[in-house]
Amino acid sequence: MVAAFEKQKTTAEIAEILKTLYHGGNGLGSVSAWYAEDGIHLSHGKSVRYDRSAQVISWESAAERIGELLESGQFASNVELAEAAGYERSLLAEKLWYLYHDFSEEAREAGYLSCLSEIRGNGFPEETRRLTEQLNDPAFRQTLKEEYAAFWTAYQQDRDLLRFHYHRPREIWENLKDLDLPRRTFSSDLSQVPTVQHFITEDEIDTAMTGGSSFAGG
Repeated sequence: MVAAFEKQKTTAEIAEILKTLYHGGNGLGSVSAWYAEDGIHLSHGKSVRYDRSAQVISWESAAERIGELLESGQFASNVELAEAAGYERSLLAEKLWYLYHDFSEEAREAGYLSCLSEIRGNGFPEETRRLTEQLNDPAFRQTLKEEYAAFWTAYQQDRDLLRFHYHRPREIWENLKDLDLPRRTFSSDLSQVPTVQHFITEDEIDTAMTGGSSFAGG
């Protein structure tokens, strides 16, 4: 979230990001929360999902409030603010690592994403760490964007270039472009965000119990 605000995303864009980050339920102190399509549902007690009297905070309002807290230095600790950009790059490095390792023989023989060829052979932690550092280099990012655009265009015509298809090519492309956006900085005197006692809500228990096991009859 900090990275999104640093890149000066619009309230609408940040609201959409919030929807993807927060889902299901959560218990905080004496309040139950349920993250739904229309926003965050809040109610005292251990359940809120079907409470018609629950307070509903829209995702847009939540985005605006997070912005206010960031401005006042109350949303994140100074360490989290300092590490936000690096964390964003590390998440993208992981997506690229999984994508590259799912290349088919056809894709490898065609030489797609050749700038990532050095990440093979040293294991996930070392390779993603190195790639995270490389993503901080504008020249490397430019090369990667050009090669990724070529791969993505080809993949849309030939899905056999990947062995598995759970990847989100458009999301990776947007993440890549975002790294070149101008950033603003935030500051905070907090060494850590105040802790709040969590609990598992009845909504979460019900969802888990009624969700099945992914097997027929489970």
